[in-house]
Amino acid sequence: MNGHPGRTPSITSGVRFKVVDRMLVFMEEGYERLPPDMRPFIATPVAQPLIKGRNVALAGSAVVATLLFLLLRQFALSTTLAAGCSLLSLGLNVAVVYLRFNTHASTPLAVNMNHPFMNSEAMGEAKVLVRLLNGSWIDPGNHRVRTIPEELLGGYNLVQDTDDYPVLGHFVSNNEKGPALSRHLALINQAIALRDAVNDVPDPIEEAREREKMETGLLERSWFEEEAEVEVESPLVSFFRGKD
Repeated sequence: MNGHPGRTPSITSGVRFKVVDRMLVFMEEGYERLPPDMRPFIATPVAQPLIKGRNVALAGSAVVATLLFLLLRQFALSTTLAAGCSLLSLGLNVAVVYLRFNTHASTPLAVNMNHPFMNSEAMGEAKVLVRLLNGSWIDPGNHRVRTIPEELLGGYNLVQDTDDYPVLGHFVSNNEKGPALSRHLALINQAIALRDAVNDVPDPIEEAREREKMETGLLERSWFEEEAEVEVESPLVSFFRGKD
């Protein structure tokens, strides 16, 4: 703060502030553009079957349109009418194919060459970046992610799936959760889990489960010890007290 009224304080060293649900959240500044060592999900080897499926579907649509044209011509329809019907069929099929493909192509996820999604041997640290609604790319951190409603801007925020749900940024503007968002979150969480496996990072969920098992075991063991102590000591104490 420079002490001059009416002048906006500067925010430096790659950090920013965002108001979410009437709270000031401190956020790490992401990348405006995808770094050159990162690859979008659709460009990874694991996504190639999606591209092949799109190409096969487009080729099939062309074949169906051609067969429809020939079939309509057999019923003595005019060439113009037959061509119009076949082109309409082709257009509808192509639109459906691209709509389905775009849900995968728009997955807001990128990985580097050391990530298992690249189907290559890791030579270093695996990295994962997630794209926010404003187009910036951020590191999701050490935890899996989920979405929570954004009350001020609408849609959903991306948060880390921990007890306090720290906000990573505004993720989607649509107020309804659709199957595309569910698929995106599933892929992002899978990418985070595989990244941590390559980097030998302990799984926080598994650690929590182990701690819960240990605490439950200690509680049960302590309870049984206390019960055994009561059952064994009480009759003996009563007996000797009666003798006294």
